[in-house]
Amino acid sequence: MSCQRGEIPQNQSVNRLLPLLLLFSLCAPAEAEWEWLSAELRQTDAAINVKRATLEALGEPMIGQTVPEFGLQHTMLLDSPPESPFVQLDLGDSLAFDLVALVPAVVDFQSLTQSAYAFPPRYRLDASDDENFATFTPLKVQLNEDAVPFGPAPVVVHAPGMKARYLRLTIPTMAKVEGRWTFALSEMMVFRGNRNIAIDAKVNHLRGTNLPPRWLAQNMTDGRTPLGPPIDRSFVPEFDALFAIKQPDVAEPWMQVDLSAEYGIDEIRLHPLHARQGADVPGFRFPVKFRVEVARTQSMQDSVTVFQSAETGFPNPGNNPVTLPLHDVSGRFVRITMLESPDAFESFALSELEVYSGDQNVARGKSATSSGDRVREVMRPLSLLTDGHVSYGRLLELPQWLDQWELRQSLMRDLQTLESRAIVLRGAARQRFVWMVAVFALGIVILGFGAMLRSRRRQARDREQLRNQLARDMHDEIGSNLAGIAVISELPEHDREDWKEINRIAHETTDAMREVLWLVGARQESGIDLMEQLQRVAKRLLPNHEVRWKVTASELPTAWREESRRQVFLFFKESITNILRHAKATQVELSAQAVGATFELVIQDNGKGFDPANVPAGVGLSSLRERAKQLGGTFQIHSTHQGTTLTLQCPLR
Repeated sequence: MSCQRGEIPQNQSVNRLLPLLLLFSLCAPAEAEWEWLSAELRQTDAAINVKRATLEALGEPMIGQTVPEFGLQHTMLLDSPPESPFVQLDLGDSLAFDLVALVPAVVDFQSLTQSAYAFPPRYRLDASDDENFATFTPLKVQLNEDAVPFGPAPVVVHAPGMKARYLRLTIPTMAKVEGRWTFALSEMMVFRGNRNIAIDAKVNHLRGTNLPPRWLAQNMTDGRTPLGPPIDRSFVPEFDALFAIKQPDVAEPWMQVDLSAEYGIDEIRLHPLHARQGADVPGFRFPVKFRVEVARTQSMQDSVTVFQSAETGFPNPGNNPVTLPLHDVSGRFVRITMLESPDAFESFALSELEVYSGDQNVARGKSATSSGDRVREVMRPLSLLTDGHVSYGRLLELPQWLDQWELRQSLMRDLQTLESRAIVLRGAARQRFVWMVAVFALGIVILGFGAMLRSRRRQARDREQLRNQLARDMHDEIGSNLAGIAVISELPEHDREDWKEINRIAHETTDAMREVLWLVGARQESGIDLMEQLQRVAKRLLPNHEVRWKVTASELPTAWREESRRQVFLFFKESITNILRHAKATQVELSAQAVGATFELVIQDNGKGFDPANVPAGVGLSSLRERAKQLGGTFQIHSTHQGTTLTLQCPLR
């Protein structure tokens, strides 16, 4: 900001600080940087990071509907029914079990949204040995509609030591889908140890949608869900499956496992291939028709056929294991034989074959054989059939798999709660920041107002001092000069010396008037620079002294404020006046120069000196110090009986 000569500049503090305040407001913390304002937010964000890391460590589940069998759905109704509908499961006998899992339905093939379809918001699950549930044991009563599972995650009901034949799921509140009331369920699993004993159990649902193959009551116990196989995806094996191909001497390709000993067999699980090497096809090369046999001898001459697909063929299982429950079957060798190929290649594939005796998979790690594969660059080892891995991960026991799902559900619920809490805390932190900015702004305004008042007082004081200075100058110099001219003019006779004196006084008065005009910024004096004024005043005020300029500044920065130049001039004039009045000096040495970004003025006389600690009245050192302070500089004085040196240093700004 520039000002005219003699104009007192306005205080700049408010104008300088307001842009800083605006910048401070615009530079509010980013979304992830509000923690410094809230210890609770820091703790919440830390808990969120821990939960997310734990969730990521579980791996992404393979969720997606890979078969046309979606599950069971209640008929869609315009109005909520007066009586609560139910679906009932018959295990065939009163059996002991530990867990029940309700798997939501997904209606999108290979769903990426992973959203559940029409899962009931309120339900209750009961167990009984009475088909009509005259007496029953409640297993779970869910009345909190906010507890709907995330996506297709299973709802796990713990029932240790429970024994019953019938399980009934009653729905007091159905889900609303496109303005109609319904509910749907993909699967109901009942676990005894490591096995699902509800496979192929009879399902009774009075008002179920009969829309094969998607919606059928029996779909609820067919083992086909959108959850895929029970796997841990932290490790993906090198090969995705074992193949067996039809050959000239082998009309029906087969795979076989030697259990190394005879076992009572309760369940066989066939895990299909989810092709990932060159394709992404669940259930790839699963046989259309096949036979499963159990034998005591390797030749299979004494084999017992425990399963054979119907003439219509076996529906492709997609990503789901095919579970075959057995009763009163024992043997050492288990063979699966392809009776009809799913394509022209006349081969079939399995990623794993499991054989359960009780709760143990007795086929894990055992020797496998096959009718042979086609010739490949790298032949696939037969051990793929029993290595405990399917196409996309390591197989888990079903209860362990459910534990993972429960943990995943718990983590997701906790994350939802924590993230909601973080939003509230971040909003509170943002509000706190706004208040801080407001208080900061108010403080700036108060400080600026105070600075403005101080500046106005200082300006008023400066104006008063300037008026007093001008008054003194006009009285002491101009007034006395005019009085001298008047006295000489009143003499009766005038000689040549009188006219010379009148001429000298007139020139001196003119110089004094120019100084006054320069101080007040008169236009006709605006071209005279500071150094010229300093030289003029020294010559005028010290006509009887030997004045020597040691250094003079050839050029001063044009950006140096006029107010600062005026203060330097007044400092210099007061110092010269003090020498004239008090020092009794005969010689004065002067120096004025720019040293880097600093202006330095040195005034030295050979007068009588004085003690700076005991300043005589009228010397005016306090005024000199005040001017040095206003200039933002320093003032030093050194005085002895041989003379006095004054040094002023101030910034050129």
